[in-house]
Amino acid sequence: MRVSTRLLLIIAACLVPTLVLQVAVSWSQWAERKAQLDDLAVHQAELLAGTVDNIANSARILLGAAAELNPGPLPAEGCGRRLASLREHAAGFAFIALTSPDGVTCASDPALEWQRDGEWVRSAQRALSFTAGHFTRPEGYPGGVLPFYMRLADQPGQEGRVLVAALDLDWLEWQLRHLKRAGSPFMAGGVLTVSDDRGVILGRDVRHAEFVGKSFPPAAMEAMRATQPGTLRLRSIDGARRLVGYTPPTPANIHLSTMVGFDEAELMGDIERALLRGVLLLTGVTVIVFALTLLAARRFITRPTNALLAVARRWRSGDLSARAPGWDRRSEFGQLAAAWNAMACVLRQREEELRGYTDALEVRVAARTAELVHSNSRLQAEIAERQNTEAALLQAQKVQAVGQLAGGIAHDFNNVLQAVLGGVSLIRRRSGDPEAIGRLTGMVEDAARRGESVTRRLLAFSRREELRAGVLEIAVLLEGLQEVLSATLGSRIRVRVESAPGLPPVLVDRGQLETVLVNLATNARDAMPAGGALTLLADAQKVEGACEVKGLAPGHYVRITVMDTGEGMDAATLARAAEPFFTTKPLGQGTGLGLAMARSFAQGSGGALAIASAPGEGTRVSLWLPVTGGEAEADGAAPVHQGPALWDGSGPRHRVMLVDDDPIVRDVLVTQLADAGFAVEEFPDGEAALGRLGEAGRVDILVTDLAMPGMDGVALIREAQKARPGLPAILVTGYAGDAAALAVGAAVSGPFALMRKPVTGTQLADQVEALLGAAPGRAERMP
Repeated sequence: MRVSTRLLLIIAACLVPTLVLQVAVSWSQWAERKAQLDDLAVHQAELLAGTVDNIANSARILLGAAAELNPGPLPAEGCGRRLASLREHAAGFAFIALTSPDGVTCASDPALEWQRDGEWVRSAQRALSFTAGHFTRPEGYPGGVLPFYMRLADQPGQEGRVLVAALDLDWLEWQLRHLKRAGSPFMAGGVLTVSDDRGVILGRDVRHAEFVGKSFPPAAMEAMRATQPGTLRLRSIDGARRLVGYTPPTPANIHLSTMVGFDEAELMGDIERALLRGVLLLTGVTVIVFALTLLAARRFITRPTNALLAVARRWRSGDLSARAPGWDRRSEFGQLAAAWNAMACVLRQREEELRGYTDALEVRVAARTAELVHSNSRLQAEIAERQNTEAALLQAQKVQAVGQLAGGIAHDFNNVLQAVLGGVSLIRRRSGDPEAIGRLTGMVEDAARRGESVTRRLLAFSRREELRAGVLEIAVLLEGLQEVLSATLGSRIRVRVESAPGLPPVLVDRGQLETVLVNLATNARDAMPAGGALTLLADAQKVEGACEVKGLAPGHYVRITVMDTGEGMDAATLARAAEPFFTTKPLGQGTGLGLAMARSFAQGSGGALAIASAPGEGTRVSLWLPVTGGEAEADGAAPVHQGPALWDGSGPRHRVMLVDDDPIVRDVLVTQLADAGFAVEEFPDGEAALGRLGEAGRVDILVTDLAMPGMDGVALIREAQKARPGLPAILVTGYAGDAAALAVGAAVSGPFALMRKPVTGTQLADQVEALLGAAPGRAERMP
């Protein structure tokens, strides 16, 4: 904020009390004038009420004089003359009449005699003492009258007599106008009004003929309900806004009300003009003070400040030779200028010193830069050499891992091939011995199952095989494994199983879990060459929030712990224990896939794997599996499906188109399907199959391999179903994961199934029958 602005704010703060005081005084004067006007309006209304009271007393005297005449016993003509004579001496009264229950007995105006109708006649009988009636217009009196009533004492034969003196309202108007003559206490600007207790106007000094007999507006009726004189601010019956002082209708003033209205704006005009003049004068003085202050600030504050700022800007641009003007040293600006000039001298001196330091520093920086460039060149060479070394080491590790994997897999598959080839050779030699052939066939099938297990372990490790999950009771599984492990691990290893009661079921692949547990048990056995104890524990765990096991989400789990009393692992070995192909066993005795497969299985099942070990303290491997929310029976051994019976030569046969590029696999599948009762037509590739499909021959279902030269199985199914919409198809493959996703995502339009090799003849026949049953309208039978 600028100094001149601050000065103006100080002046404004000093003027604020004066302005507030002036406003308070003006408001007090204005409010006092308002109160004076209220008092004036009430006083004027009370003066008018006194005049009306005098008129009422005149009516009382007139009716008293009429009562002294005792007009009752006279004939009507004589009574009327007396009343007429009396009325001539009562200015302002239209007529005098004597009424009885039968109507008007006599009157000063003969036209009124024996009248029975009229509000004033009926109201006369209700009067019990001297009082005023209400506005009425008898015939012959268009200006209207106000009747005053006085009841006479009842005499024999003269009951219910009431004297009536009717005030001429035109005379009342004249009287009201006369009240505002020069020298009168009534203000010339006031509007005088008299009304009865129902708010009907009896007389006005302004526009009397226009409003006489009309009722007050609703805003003015508040005065009719009041008990004390007061004021109202309202819009009058003539449309003008006025301050109205009033006296309410009470028995004391014989139920008549008086009002005096003033134009408040006119009465307040002088004080409002005086207040306006005061405000304008104060505003002018304030503006002059601010203007003089602003001029003084510009002359004595802004000009020196701008000079100092100009010098500062020159310093900022590097011109330290600039100096501030020399003012009087006794003023603040003079002292500031002297201080700035002294500071400029010091800064210039230090700038020269810094320039010398800078030159020296540049020389040192140049030397240091040359050293850094040389060091950086050496570092880049070392980095390149290290990268080459790391690449060679990584390649060596890959070769070692592949060699370890190949050695382990070759060992397992050599055993399988040994059993298969030996069994086949024995079957060929003993072709005439059915019993031996059956036993040898079972041996070959067991060996093939072992090969399938090795393949499944590899696929599970690579996480490319889909888990065949089912509801499984862990306690039942561990009890079954105890006997198997006890016989497998040898007598030196004691196997113990502990399961917490009431364990919930889990949803996992039973075969994969058994494989994992067997592998963990085998690792534990190898870690206890001198024997020891192997313990399998199962308990329920609930994970809330963060968990010490990496990658484990909150939820309910069953934890399976495999503990041994073996040698244990150091920190370096433990850090790499679950890495693929890592093993501490001698070459050819392990592939390093056991723990890696276990971790892959746990993560694929929605859980996690944790390992804890220390040298000499054994190893604890914990497998966390999520609890299933569904209800199902515990997964036991899979039931043996007998499959369809071999075809006995009777009934229709389904025609199967089989496509596979491997002749051995094709021959086996053809033989298996033929034994199951199907008519099979085989093809080595997709092009030949499509050519046959376009001919007139009929085909019920297509069975094809996935990976084939030229057209693969997915493309063949797609093209075949274009030619034969709705044709059932089965895709048989030895691949998993990506191939399955590719097949499911293909645009197949008919019944479809995916089967993974190795496939038995029973499984393939069951799947063919299932698809043909799902498309009953598509099956074409042939003899």
